[in-house]
Amino acid sequence: MQTKNQHLNDVSVGKKIRLRREMLKISQKQLGDLLGVTFQQIQKYEKATNRIGAGRLQEIADILDVDISFFYTDISPKKKFSYPNDEGISSKEEYFLLKGFRQLNPKKKRAILSLIAE
Repeated sequence: MQTKNQHLNDVSVGKKIRLRREMLKISQKQLGDLLGVTFQQIQKYEKATNRIGAGRLQEIADILDVDISFFYTDISPKKKFSYPNDEGISSKEEYFLLKGFRQLNPKKKRAILSLIAE
């Protein structure tokens, strides 16, 4: 729930930090350690309780291996974000599906492609 001190952009950025952190299977404590802050501070960033400065957001982007624009995709409708090296992926589910598919052997890939083509 958004409080009167939270801005929609801060909420959106916080959600994107959490999404990317979870995609990489990084805990709040691990991210906090890399940033030199507590896991509670990471929680505050993700819940938009505390605002994130530009420099700190760039540090987070570097650690999470995304361009800083990743955090603003819902805010700026002019550009659509695509996951690094994965053109056209628009959701967490698609990301994990493609990641899993890439790890399959060629026989299983052909079987899945055949199933999709039906």
